[in-house]
Amino acid sequence: MSSRWRWTTSSESQHRGACGWAAFVLVVAIVCARPDNACGSEVAIVVRADSALTSLSRDDAYAMFVLDRRRDYVTYDLPDTDPAREAFYLQLAGKNLAMMRGLRARLVFSGLAKPPRQINAAELIHILQQDPKAIGYLPADLVPPGVRVLLPLGAAP
Repeated sequence: MSSRWRWTTSSESQHRGACGWAAFVLVVAIVCARPDNACGSEVAIVVRADSALTSLSRDDAYAMFVLDRRRDYVTYDLPDTDPAREAFYLQLAGKNLAMMRGLRARLVFSGLAKPPRQINAAELIHILQQDPKAIGYLPADLVPPGVRVLLPLGAAP
């Protein structure tokens, strides 16, 4: 009776595992190297220049944007189609958009949170210049005069 299974040695298994990781790293590098991808984008959390909010920690930003603990501020999100949105959540929470949708769905369904309103970057800049209680995020190179950076977020991990 012959066996259908081929037993591999530990060195063969290690070789396959190393090749798998190398392929994964290569795919990530290729995706992040694309110019339309937000993997390397720097994003900054911003408010109006004369806002009473003068500083913000990563934990406070996570609480405001993800957990809906906004205090008396109004948070704004960029649309799903904007590459800065994925960069923002990768940098702030370590989650891609699909993971954020799942987390948000659970929070909304349980009644614990509601997502920030989605607007484009031009509308966000206009609202930030008008409302001292507005808070959002923009690509670091799009921050205009009259808007203060509270928390710069570096390139995604």
